[in-house]
Amino acid sequence: MAKQPKHPAGSPARVYPRDLHSILNREWDSTPFFSGWPAVELPSKPVLDQFLDVCYHASMLTEEGRPTVFRITLLGSGAPVSPRHGEELPPVTRYTFPRPIPFTEMELRRIAPVADPRRVLIAVEYAGEGATARLQIYGLVDIGMALWEMARHERVMGHSSPEALVVSSTRPGELHISRGDRPVLRLRDGKIVSPTDSVLHGGPVAEFFAPAADVFIRNACQIAEIDQDPDEDDGLRMAHQTFVESLLLYTADLKHGGTLLFVPEEMTHDDPRLLSRVSIKYVLPSGRPRDALVSAMAARLQHNAAYDRLQARRTLKGENLQEMEALGNRQQECEDAVRDAARFIASLSAVDGAVVLTDTLRIIGFGAEVIAASPATDTVHVAQTVEGDESRPVPFTEFGTRHRSAYRFAAGMDNSVAFVLSQDGGIKAVRQVGPRLLMWPFFKIGFVTALS
Repeated sequence: MAKQPKHPAGSPARVYPRDLHSILNREWDSTPFFSGWPAVELPSKPVLDQFLDVCYHASMLTEEGRPTVFRITLLGSGAPVSPRHGEELPPVTRYTFPRPIPFTEMELRRIAPVADPRRVLIAVEYAGEGATARLQIYGLVDIGMALWEMARHERVMGHSSPEALVVSSTRPGELHISRGDRPVLRLRDGKIVSPTDSVLHGGPVAEFFAPAADVFIRNACQIAEIDQDPDEDDGLRMAHQTFVESLLLYTADLKHGGTLLFVPEEMTHDDPRLLSRVSIKYVLPSGRPRDALVSAMAARLQHNAAYDRLQARRTLKGENLQEMEALGNRQQECEDAVRDAARFIASLSAVDGAVVLTDTLRIIGFGAEVIAASPATDTVHVAQTVEGDESRPVPFTEFGTRHRSAYRFAAGMDNSVAFVLSQDGGIKAVRQVGPRLLMWPFFKIGFVTALS
């Protein structure tokens, strides 16, 4: 397993943009991601300070009442924007202004509304020499929606952002700093947070969902009538994790916040253990999400098995191709149903209160109020690694009502996981692990972390 990034050591209690150069120097990896490309070096401290100052102060501004939301790349106008830049119609497009625009807070506020941060980066470079050198906006880089759709597992192939320093902001005073699409750190409320790996791929949260993933694999193999070793297909193993990731991202996209509470499969809405901890206003028992995902996994197995049979044939008949087309259509229909189910669950979070589901994706209800009494502890441990073996204690009082409710639930229900989503799209995971209540505030999810 890759080494986990740690909370930056020695950083001051409150951090400002001009403090970030030394911190980034410890966290930054300049190794080229693509073969033959130059190293991705951090700019000098004066340039980085100026760049981040403008980003930080622009995030505080509004345009006709709207917050200034953006993604910016510090990338030379002559640098490649994609490893496929030699193609006749490259997937990433750079649009260049005839005359550069000064990189200032006011200009950034004006141009940000036309640059949808899901797909468009504002391109900035440091140009000139000596006293005339300055940062300037020279154009826009359109990476398309492929990366955003990949993050939500709506497609399996696409292309990435340019390999350069990328800074984004979704709320006042907050900066997400990444190298291309790989997050490095986040500045929020004057504090630095470094991302851990996905909590759904390792650590205590992943361990909670692992038994459910095994159930899905067994059921899919049974429906498909295929006896397959799950370890032969990582996609099959990750199908359950992918659904949960999509659910979290769809909920975050709604920008109204919410809470998702996951409990063991054996629980129902009238289980005394659940009733003593939550009051569910709208009971809505449904196994539709679970059934949709199992069907999609089975359809994938059947399609793959048919493809393998065709590979072994010397000649193909018309009916063989028709079978493949029918199986492909069936797989697509099932995958569409899975996405629809994830979006439906996300929509339930619009009602005040938590959405309650089982680890096998059976809906129990929504609009749930946590009524559990305060646990023995009033402290949550903020995890610095995906395993949670490094953490720092923070009192409940530093968080809002929604967070404290999720903490009380997770602390009182040993075998459970809570996800808390803020209105700005931030996602936190919570689980009781032994004597500690652990919370992961910033973790990788899908393919993009900067805007999640």
